[in-house]
Amino acid sequence: MTALPGRLDAAGLSAPARRWLRAALAESEAGPVPEDLTDWTGPEGGLRDDAALLMGSDIGGTKAQSVLCDLSGRVLAEVKAPTAPEGGLAVVEQLRAQKTALLERAQIAPERLRAAGIGLPAAVDPRSGRLHRAPNVSDLEGRDLRDVIGRALDLPVAVENDVNMAVLGESWLGHGRGRENVVFIALGTGIGMGAMVHGRLLRGAHGAAGEIAALPIGADPFDPATHASGALESVISSAALRAAYAAGGGTAPGNLRELFERPGDPAFAAVLDGLAAKLAQAVLSVCAVIDPSRVIFGGSIGSRPELQERLAAALARCMPEPPDCHVSALGNRAGVLGAARAARLALAESLA
Repeated sequence: MTALPGRLDAAGLSAPARRWLRAALAESEAGPVPEDLTDWTGPEGGLRDDAALLMGSDIGGTKAQSVLCDLSGRVLAEVKAPTAPEGGLAVVEQLRAQKTALLERAQIAPERLRAAGIGLPAAVDPRSGRLHRAPNVSDLEGRDLRDVIGRALDLPVAVENDVNMAVLGESWLGHGRGRENVVFIALGTGIGMGAMVHGRLLRGAHGAAGEIAALPIGADPFDPATHASGALESVISSAALRAAYAAGGGTAPGNLRELFERPGDPAFAAVLDGLAAKLAQAVLSVCAVIDPSRVIFGGSIGSRPELQERLAAALARCMPEPPDCHVSALGNRAGVLGAARAARLALAESLA
């Protein structure tokens, strides 16, 4: 986990107590409870859910969403706002403001908040914490955000790609729970994927594992016009689908959400058929490489039942044994709850 190097204020705790607490926070085998952990454990000796609080944030190109929750993922407060249009350090200041708002709404003392997790629509280098491939969040590319945000929030911080956070959330509290090999495919403004392999996030050498927008499906990957967003994303993004609808003779006004709400439009049905076919090819490619036990879909388009019905039919045509597919159990909280899970792990790391 890309975390701000820091230390939990554990004054007075013995070395065995710190080791136990670190293992308990990481949900590893912790062993017998040391005697000097009364502030963290309950009557039966387990880690108390309310012993520490966590902040989870999902910063997108248009929306900044944050939650305050306990160690079990129970949400105590939530805030949403349009992402600061100035980008860069204005987004960091927005996170600081959302931290304050969460504590005020829940009427929680600041010292009870112990760590934060931040999901962003970008690749995050797992070693340096630097952002790259961040077209939707301006002026943050190249920065070590675990340091920048950690100092702004005065907390240990984990920073990850937003869809990595979503698969982390589903693996903790949703349809990926109890499964070691799961992928989460988010389809909305664009497309992205997060993957858990053998119970660990798959990041790759530069934090760009799961960037399925670049799969050579639907468009020519040798065409420089596809290099910015990726060949697949260039034909299935929200803008591309709206353009395909118009090119296919569709005349109804409005955005994709409004088109979904008008059943019986043959031009839009054709767009969805084409989208399902391309998405099935993407799932086939992912399964060939990762072999997940479950594929979870999210996003404003990916979670639509009209698409999921077509996708199931397309997968049956292109795969002898289609994967087990589900729409996200956590909905629009998958990212923020995954970020809270990342915060819990960052808190564990701060005890090293």
